[in-house]
Amino acid sequence: MKPKLLYYALALVVILTLSSACSALSLVNPPPDNQSGKADDAENGVDEPSSIDSDESQDTGDVGELLTCYHVETYTLSFDHTLTVNEEGTSLTHILKHGGIALQAETDPEKFDTQISTINPQELTFEYLGVIGPCSVDAGGTVIVSAEGFCDAGVVYLNIKEDWQETEGNMTCEDAVVPFSVPGQVFIHSGASGMGEEFLVTDDDVGHTVMREFLGGEGYHSWTLMSEIATVPLIDED
Repeated sequence: MKPKLLYYALALVVILTLSSACSALSLVNPPPDNQSGKADDAENGVDEPSSIDSDESQDTGDVGELLTCYHVETYTLSFDHTLTVNEEGTSLTHILKHGGIALQAETDPEKFDTQISTINPQELTFEYLGVIGPCSVDAGGTVIVSAEGFCDAGVVYLNIKEDWQETEGNMTCEDAVVPFSVPGQVFIHSGASGMGEEFLVTDDDVGHTVMREFLGGEGYHSWTLMSEIATVPLIDED
């Protein structure tokens, strides 16, 4: 391999690794105008969930009628990330293809209103496209997604797991094609409070969206939670 091609290949791996590290930082960075804090419960030593003020939600439109946790037996959590790293001579866009997972809610009378878990983890695809110096980049892979958490007082708290598999692709420089790979990483999105990303329970057809700014460049991590209203509430609330 020519020295210049080796340089670009190594630089590409470093950039992709650093962009992943910045993604990890954005997980603990409080998202703008999206989440409320928690008050400590001195009596039992655990954090007491607090409701999201709908005026502070990242959604700018009407979120529909707000419901209690007991109105929902199943949820759908969809993923839609588009992140771009722009450096001198480099522009790489990371796209997680739109997809989602089904979540199941079960009553939890001892601690929260309901406990929520993934019915079946799903495998979504992602791709990297762009340029580094005079070279073009085309790469991709898969990510296994799942989530678990709870619902309390009409707010869903989800710890979202993204298990990114190895990235494999090619860097093309003039007539030379250089294959490369970047090891996979696992990220857990737990929100500003550490108790989970927070979503409102709503009957809105478009659901409630949470967005986190990507600190390594431009774009957002984005998740949308849609509530499938149960014909009969999980418990009688009267």
